[in-house]
Amino acid sequence: MSGVYWGIVTGLLAMVATLFLCIDIAYSARSGSPKTSGGNIEGGKESGTHAKASPRQAA
Repeated sequence: MSGVYWGIVTGLLAMVATLFLCIDIAYSARSGSPKTSGGNIEGGKESGTHAKASPRQAA
């Protein structure tokens, strides 16, 4: 087989691996550990405070 063929196969395998990695990261971010979700709650409180101060939110 030629080098071009193996380049295409390697590229496709890399794209599939990247897809599974992204799916894994997305689902672990949703479920997360208690430490991670605690950090998200604190971040949500901070972003909520900033959103209240925004003129668009007040209108």
